[in-house]
Amino acid sequence: MYRPRNAFESADTVNRVVALLVRFPELHSIRSNPADATLTLTYAVDRRLDAAAMRALEDFVGEHVRSFHALGGDSIERFAVTCEQDVKVTFIHVTRDLATFSPEELALQASLFVARFGDGLLTNPQAEEADDDEAGTGEESVELALDALRDPGQRQRLVGVREEKRVIVYFVHPAKRTKARARS
Repeated sequence: MYRPRNAFESADTVNRVVALLVRFPELHSIRSNPADATLTLTYAVDRRLDAAAMRALEDFVGEHVRSFHALGGDSIERFAVTCEQDVKVTFIHVTRDLATFSPEELALQASLFVARFGDGLLTNPQAEEADDDEAGTGEESVELALDALRDPGQRQRLVGVREEKRVIVYFVHPAKRTKARARS
């Protein structure tokens, strides 16, 4: 049975996801998938990657993420890297289980993509606000955002996209898997 979330809880989750996308300009988008308790982070690169480069990237990121967790004595439940190509851009999707995903891993992933692609990683410009505390982009807000996404009451898929200096966050109803028809 579908039970809509409290408007305050939804707004709080949205605000925290906005803070997460602002804090990490390397991220193109974030998708939470409550049905399987995963999070998909998308990075964008300014070129098409061939099959060998995609496999090497999966190995590169996977080795670092698994080693990071092994050092902490943790094992990860879910890790996958997939790529989607556009005419001149490759979107790299990293899917992780929310239970073992941490702010430190997010920082690691972002630094790995910067190290691997440099200026080829499509990043979003920082907003004018310079004060991390005012903008809600400090390290504590990253943990709060991940906690909001882990919330067992979260039934709807959430998608957050950062483009230029704007962030768009929306919920996808669990029963709807198709886009709504455009109205004119």
